[in-house]
Amino acid sequence: MKKIIALVLSVALIMCIFAGCSSKNSEKYSDTTLIIGYTEETAPFLKVDKNGKATGFSADLWKKIFDGVKGDLKDYRFEKVEKGYALEDEGGFFDSEKKEYSAGLLMGAVKKNDGTFNEDYSFTEAIISNRVIAVTKKGSKVKSFSDFAGAKAVVLNPVAKESFSKNTQLSSACAGVTEVKDLNAAFTALDSGSADVLITDEFTFTPSDKAKSYTVLEHELDRIDYVIACAKYSGWKDSINTAIYELKSPEYNDKDEFTPLVEKYFGYNASSFNYKPAEE
Repeated sequence: MKKIIALVLSVALIMCIFAGCSSKNSEKYSDTTLIIGYTEETAPFLKVDKNGKATGFSADLWKKIFDGVKGDLKDYRFEKVEKGYALEDEGGFFDSEKKEYSAGLLMGAVKKNDGTFNEDYSFTEAIISNRVIAVTKKGSKVKSFSDFAGAKAVVLNPVAKESFSKNTQLSSACAGVTEVKDLNAAFTALDSGSADVLITDEFTFTPSDKAKSYTVLEHELDRIDYVIACAKYSGWKDSINTAIYELKSPEYNDKDEFTPLVEKYFGYNASSFNYKPAEE
């Protein structure tokens, strides 16, 4: 994935994963256990109960690919870390048993054309993608972004609001921009004519039973990709890319096991994973 993207700190899910990528003596990695750290539990990616049992898309994905990437590691577990935890920093974090560890991978949200994330880390192909989109009622006068001048817009959720407000050329062209509390309110606004266009994200819009009754404009306003990042030039990204590729390819598993997993948790195929090994 050759794009300029940056770590989105405002997105709750920032997971710090793995052991053994760094050679710094000050950092304490587990010799046998993959330490999967997380800053917040964020559905549908991850939920961890009081006994440390993890569920969600990320938990199930790691169950399926761990054997393909573990090397000499024997097992893995999820541990909560502080916000702002960064790879290759001095020190580490204390796990639930008060032992200090340092993580070697980050799994989280990255945004196109923003910051220096790709300069700081090596990272996998996008595993999950959430696009910020514009939605209209079928037959609307708003056919493309060039029709936003004088249009009445409604915005749903912080992800869409942030992206739209930064696109001043589009947002300032609108006759008005109003926030709505949920998708039903947005649909009502479009149907009644009190709004011409809805700005939202695919995570929210696409799984809705009513989504097919509306038109999604061509092109996206923004995209947030969920990737796994590791130390620059580390070999981890290639191993993880290959493991997910094999999970997705019927040539290795008789069927695609990756896409059904995505659809189970997101309600649609929210993945843009498009990796192929070099020899292919």
